Amino acid sequence: MITPLYRWLARAGLLLLLISSVFMHAEPSDLSHWIDDFGNPEAFTKNWSPYGFLASGIDAKNPLGKAVGSRDARPEWWQIVEGALRGQNFPEEKHGSGISRDIAGQNVRLRCRFKIPPSGMAAIGIRGPNPIVDKVFNVVSLHIRTDSVVAADNDVLHPKDSPEAAELKAKGVWNRRFYYAKTEKTVIAPDVWHDLAVEVRGKELTVFVDGKPVLEYITLCGDVPKTSVGFGVGGNGKTILATWYDDVSIEPLEAKN
Repeated sequence: MITPLYRWLARAGLLLLLISSVFMHAEPSDLSHWIDDFGNPEAFTKNWSPYGFLASGIDAKNPLGKAVGSRDARPEWWQIVEGALRGQNFPEEKHGSGISRDIAGQNVRLRCRFKIPPSGMAAIGIRGPNPIVDKVFNVVSLHIRTDSVVAADNDVLHPKDSPEAAELKAKGVWNRRFYYAKTEKTVIAPDVWHDLAVEVRGKELTVFVDGKPVLEYITLCGDVPKTSVGFGVGGNGKTILATWYDDVSIEPLEAKN
């Protein structure tokens, strides 16, 4: 016989389960420490912001295309498929799409799993108020391919107080130079999942793939406060290629003594 007390306990237990489920998928109040396994499509839509360059609008002023973000982004760029995040690169577009989520902290560790096709690329960026380019922009940039892990950085083309810099500003052109700062050759099997850890302490960047250190680099301004983390895709410019991400986490790190 089911007693009234038993019914009350059962209902209370169900209520606690429902409340726990809500809080598990709620937006974290502490952006310095969060985990996302892409198990909740509503949380994904709320927490992540896609962006990229549409093929339309390519001209001399906008050689990459029409820049769009949020709801104007192509839904095909980023989708949850079988419980993981899939990003796609389309050959008609001149630049791979990206997606970002807010973080906070000075010294941080990013963990995730990733999977790339034979001719594809995983791109990881950590952003903050970049003092070199005077914008909130990448302060850590990584390009991961099947044969290499590359740290990229951003510098100015001309000194900020130079006439050349002023001329570019008047034209609405960035005084910015993107370049590959350090490349480490390695072997990363395509079409299988790999574990990635990216640690930033001060300006020091250390990258681990499947638990092994693969790259160390002293960034130009990786010690600024962090505001977001971003993922990107890259391809061969000829076919549609997919890069996959899953089990993303952010946590703070202690500074080195």
